[in-house]
Amino acid sequence: MRKLSLFLLLLVTMAVSAKNSIRGKVYNEYNEPLIGAVVTLKQLSKSISTDKNGEFLFENLSDYAYSLQVKSLGYETYEEIVKNGSSLTIILQPETKNLDEVIVTATRAGTKTPMAYSNVSAAKLYESGTAENIPTLINSLPSVIAFTEGGTGVGNTSLRVRGTDATRINVTLNGMPLNNPASQEMYWVNLPNLSATMENVQLQRGIGTSTNGSAAFGASLSMKTASPRQNPHGEASTSVGSYNSFLSTIAAGTGVMKNGLSLDARYSRVLSDGYIRNGSVNHKNLFTSLSHRTENQLMQLIYMYGEQKTGITWEGVTQEQIDKYGRRYNPAGEYKDDAGNIRYHDNETDNYTSNIVQFLFTRKLSEAFSLNVNLSYNHGAGYYENWKSNQKLKSKFGFEPQIIDGITYEKSDVIRQKWMDNDFYVANVSANYSKNGWKVQSGAMYSLYDGDHFGCLPWVKYNQNIGAKDKWYENNVKKQEISAFVKVEYELNEKWSVFGDLQARLVDFRLSGLDDDFGDLTMDREYRFFNPKAGLFYTINSNHALYASVAISNREPQRPDLKDAVKGNSKADILPEQMVDYELGYKLNINRITVGANIYYMDYNNQMVQTGKLSDIGYKLMENVKDSYRTGIELEVGLPIIGEKLRLDANATLSQNKIKNYTAYYDVHDELWDKIVSQKTEFFKATNISFSPNIVSSGIISYQPLNNLKFRLIGKYVSKQFLDNTSNDEKSIPAYFVSNAAVSYNFKPMQWGKIELDLFVNNLLGTEYIANGYASTSFVENSEDKPYHYVGLYPQATRNFMVRMTIKF
Repeated sequence: MRKLSLFLLLLVTMAVSAKNSIRGKVYNEYNEPLIGAVVTLKQLSKSISTDKNGEFLFENLSDYAYSLQVKSLGYETYEEIVKNGSSLTIILQPETKNLDEVIVTATRAGTKTPMAYSNVSAAKLYESGTAENIPTLINSLPSVIAFTEGGTGVGNTSLRVRGTDATRINVTLNGMPLNNPASQEMYWVNLPNLSATMENVQLQRGIGTSTNGSAAFGASLSMKTASPRQNPHGEASTSVGSYNSFLSTIAAGTGVMKNGLSLDARYSRVLSDGYIRNGSVNHKNLFTSLSHRTENQLMQLIYMYGEQKTGITWEGVTQEQIDKYGRRYNPAGEYKDDAGNIRYHDNETDNYTSNIVQFLFTRKLSEAFSLNVNLSYNHGAGYYENWKSNQKLKSKFGFEPQIIDGITYEKSDVIRQKWMDNDFYVANVSANYSKNGWKVQSGAMYSLYDGDHFGCLPWVKYNQNIGAKDKWYENNVKKQEISAFVKVEYELNEKWSVFGDLQARLVDFRLSGLDDDFGDLTMDREYRFFNPKAGLFYTINSNHALYASVAISNREPQRPDLKDAVKGNSKADILPEQMVDYELGYKLNINRITVGANIYYMDYNNQMVQTGKLSDIGYKLMENVKDSYRTGIELEVGLPIIGEKLRLDANATLSQNKIKNYTAYYDVHDELWDKIVSQKTEFFKATNISFSPNIVSSGIISYQPLNNLKFRLIGKYVSKQFLDNTSNDEKSIPAYFVSNAAVSYNFKPMQWGKIELDLFVNNLLGTEYIANGYASTSFVENSEDKPYHYVGLYPQATRNFMVRMTIKF
């Protein structure tokens, strides 16, 4: 009886407590929790901020009803009269005149833009991992494949979308281009822990809307750094995990002061031994932002510093090496000493420093019109260091044989360094107009890239007169671009809106000097492109919508494509690519149930595809193919299963990626493998494009039994991938499924602070899988046409752990 009385008393207490409280969750327009939204009960002048789950709770209330107000920077203010005891779900809509978002508006898709895109908030990035680069954190988005050479999510990281490689994915930071203009690739390793400074990112699939910088030929990734917070804040975070992995972060901000100024700073350090031998990382990152805000104007000065030292892992391993030495083996830096013992060069590394300065100016000239003027300067310098055994000094490096104690040495062990030192200047202006159903965005950009490449030998075993800074090659690339675009969205009525987008690009590409094999790189190319886009958006009702679009994009060759064309055995000049992208989609969003379907057909002319071969520094050699296509359907679904506690989010891409009328060329070597004596060819009427799986799918199950406790189970499936364009199973990597798990818990030990604890278990099932590779085929004369396939593989880490503790105040 006593126990029953206590139980009834507890039920009554809980009921009274619930009746005397107001609780709720605040979401943005994408049904993602809004962190730090200020919720106020106006009669009491009492305010609290939403937690990392977007939740708030007022307790010990006595009145019947209250006027509740919700504010969040960049969103319309929400007000409602609510009864005591209410449990609310509040969705805030973006503020059209928000100055922070105007910075990236011109290069992003909007709610009614007829393109396929995904938005990812800072909270989603945070809960997806700790030390990983952004591609790894967005690996669960539709059609995305991310992987690292070292196998752990840090270090050299690559991103593919719809099978297209990283050189075709346009990346911008606050609307300013980040891709290296010469290689057109984004080197994530050079800006470690970049995700910690983000407010949100948007991934557009396909050509997408016009943007700044290199052509978006498969996707574009727009990143926006965090806006100044209203109140002073601080944060310290430490993560430790497998392979001696360690991440430390410290951040602080003044909040927006009375004079409109605010200062934010964040410093991160990442250390790890890596899964693969020599896969170590030693990375540093500094982010600072000085802002001044008035009602109609925002100025930001941003400085980012990245420093990375990463063990070289791009050589990969063969299956034979895995069988003999294990999955963690890495031949990089391996040599034999004078006694014949196997040794490893202890500085077989990639080293680079980045300095990025951005000045962002936004002015609201009227309720309908705003103007952006942005400047950016990127400076980067670094080198690869490799051990090379028994090298011919004259033919390989142009140095005379060395005479020491009367002995002439034509060959020597050497340590070589390949350097790059580059400057990238960008000026951009854009304008945004929105009124009476019209949304007009226009922009213009000028950029200049000036990059030096050279090599030296800091150590030569048999050295008479070779200086450590003597250059054996030196060349330069200068690339200028002028581009302009105008985008128009017009709502014809409540149902229909039309979209048009016109972009013009003028690119001047100049190479000069000698390559590392003494080949003359002198060339001057100019490319003129016109890229139109058009589409329709049809709103069936408030929950359902359809869209369709067609877009054309053109893309100039990369520096490596141009200079390595001969090495890659291309039989013709490298040509610009063109793609026509057709998209047809459907969206549903009702009661936090989301469904999406997008059909695409990407029709290429002169598409650049990977041959499967690598250069000696890990660059993936490319070639033009005249006629090819990528087509597929992307499916997305999000379902709340048990109210707000259990949720499923899943997506799948089913595709075909084909080259028509393709001829593969194979080298034929002499019997000593000293020289190439001829070539063989093989013709394919239709063949699969390399690195383009037919199925890519992801799923996330989230369970939140308590407001401060959350479990996540993530799965990723990628079907078989061919490593070159011959559809040969011997040159492929098998399908794989990998699962991750995460647990997060937070509590407030004191009034002014909060502690968050996270556990990440990556590759939960311990799957031994390969995420990437490369391949080539050769023949030897008089060998009865027996092919010799060389296949390099990149094993990924088995089960591993990371624990994070974050203190926020």
